[in-house]
Amino acid sequence: MTDGSAMQPLWFPDWCEDVARNGFPTVQQLRRGILLGCIAQSFWLVKEEPVFELFWADDIYLDDQMGGERWAVAFSEAGAVAVFYSSESSRNPYPEGRPPYDQSWYFEGMPNRLEPAKRRALSYMLDLEFRLGGSNAVVTSAMWADTEAFTAVESWPEVFYHSCWACHQQLLPPEVALAEWWEGMELPESGIGAARSLYERRLASMDPEIFVEPREWQRYLEVIESTPDPRKIAAARELLAGVGIVLPENTNGGISH
Repeated sequence: MTDGSAMQPLWFPDWCEDVARNGFPTVQQLRRGILLGCIAQSFWLVKEEPVFELFWADDIYLDDQMGGERWAVAFSEAGAVAVFYSSESSRNPYPEGRPPYDQSWYFEGMPNRLEPAKRRALSYMLDLEFRLGGSNAVVTSAMWADTEAFTAVESWPEVFYHSCWACHQQLLPPEVALAEWWEGMELPESGIGAARSLYERRLASMDPEIFVEPREWQRYLEVIESTPDPRKIAAARELLAGVGIVLPENTNGGISH
């Protein structure tokens, strides 16, 4: 890829420099970060209108915060493939005058057994005609893993830079990530403990599903500060279901099991 970025020092904001220096994440690290992010953002959904496109279903995660960055990752028994698009990247092929787009470069050296995961991840990315998926689905960086850690056709700082550091919160230590999410969402801090509880219980359980407990639901109610909106509760329920957390239907003021 000859966009010139590799010949120039890469700049990262102070708040994500550590992630840029830490090297490629492991599959487990990214997967756990996604889990924590889904839990954290479910607290936003019970109170506010969604300002993002976010879901995890069938081992595919999509994250689009509507700020010009979009990324998806597909997990499989063979490993994982993550793809990123940033409108800020010099590789963005949409503006007039940019070089012809070549998706294949981003996957040079990727093992063939990861092709199904690659296709699944790309199926959530827009192509040059703004359709989903296919050989022209646009990415500005990508990485894959058929072992414990991700790798790519280029260095981790390049991958991270051309994603516009889209996944940085998912790669932070859990307590740091929770603090960042809560500061950004401007929600009552009492919810952090419930989010941490759900995260730790989900990691510790081998069951396909765990249930939101009454004490955790009480923290959701403190976020809502009014009568729960069934439509907003349903949005949070759907997001949590993707990571194997069940928010029971009878949530009008309380939960009983």
